[in-house]
Amino acid sequence: MGPLERLESLERFGWRFGLDSIRALLRELGNPEKGLNVIHVAGSNGKGSVCSFTASILRAAGLRTGLYTSPHLCDLRERFRVDGRWIPRRDLLRLSRRVLAACGKVRGRMGHSPTHFEALTALAFLWFCERKVDWVVLEVGLGGRLDATNAIEDPKVCLIAPVGLEHQEILGDDILSIAAEKAGILKPGCFAAAWQPDRRAAGTIDRKAEALGVPLALAGRNYRFRATSKGFRWNGLGFKDHFTLPATGMFQRGNAALAVAGVRALETQGLSLDSATIQKGLSAASWPGRFERISRDPLVLLDGAHNPDGAAALSEALAHGYPGKHWVVLNGFLADKDVEGIVGKLAGRTALSIATEPPSGRRQEGSRVMRVWEGKGIPVFWIKDWRKALDLAARKAREMERGLLITGSLYLVGACRGRWAGSKGLERI
Repeated sequence: MGPLERLESLERFGWRFGLDSIRALLRELGNPEKGLNVIHVAGSNGKGSVCSFTASILRAAGLRTGLYTSPHLCDLRERFRVDGRWIPRRDLLRLSRRVLAACGKVRGRMGHSPTHFEALTALAFLWFCERKVDWVVLEVGLGGRLDATNAIEDPKVCLIAPVGLEHQEILGDDILSIAAEKAGILKPGCFAAAWQPDRRAAGTIDRKAEALGVPLALAGRNYRFRATSKGFRWNGLGFKDHFTLPATGMFQRGNAALAVAGVRALETQGLSLDSATIQKGLSAASWPGRFERISRDPLVLLDGAHNPDGAAALSEALAHGYPGKHWVVLNGFLADKDVEGIVGKLAGRTALSIATEPPSGRRQEGSRVMRVWEGKGIPVFWIKDWRKALDLAARKAREMERGLLITGSLYLVGACRGRWAGSKGLERI
């Protein structure tokens, strides 16, 4: 078994919340995280997009920028980027061997191995340290307070994207509990910014920041953004301006504005990014699998919306970008997702649903998804194999002269994206 297969085998240990294992692993590796300047990003919806916008702005400023995100869509290497480029395979293999050896030592001392995500997080820190990056944009995996990425002791900036109901069996039953977990990334000495449409989440984060003495720039209070036809108008944190966004990023205005708040905070670190640099970064940002068009004929959109808030944002983006259009929706979900809530947000945009199961051991049974669609009065097929479901969805989209929307899980989105790009005779990504 090669190092990547051995690394993948750590998934059998699942998720383990708490920082003891990751801290032990990082100590074994010489604490590579301690020399990094980190922008730490949490949230339920949009945190990956916030990371993408932030990293793109930093690159536009000429700063060597590391980006660590999860999950990947098609290739594990996607999770680790420096200046937009994936980690080379040789570096991934070399560092995997080093991390696996350290995992063995931790297992010998603690009686259990670090998890797959803990190992990947440690690997990211090692690579970024080797590459001598100026800044690291670090996406939380799940939650915040007990997530492996929170082994970072002194982030320079913490950003919290919109909080919603998710992973309630782990993070808590209500929005206040979940917001408190997300706010667990805040540390004394850092600057923070948050965009929270839910006032309860905003209040929870605000109180946590105040208790820690963390300056918090809160959307609607310390900065404001207003949608325009081409982007958003910004007012706050010492300047006013108008920023434009790529057409596919228009529904991301709030995430882009949060990224602007984050990079403005870097003035406290001696960095000054002007409006032209910020605009250059916003224009260059891309985030695969988030309202991404991969084909024009038929029209195919991908979006990783996996909770009701994300589905509501997706529905709004569809209404804005494709008014009056109803879609063939290929969808599949993980077992812990609120299928009723998600389907309820998408049903009004759906002409035909094709329910399937994502390529994940944590998948939701497709027959249950089918029954939810039936309950909404939407015609639906259920096909267990996502490959066959994709073939049917593409055929139906052509026959019905409808667009095809693939959503519900990043696992499904990533698998379909890879298959579509590799299919002969189809428009390539």
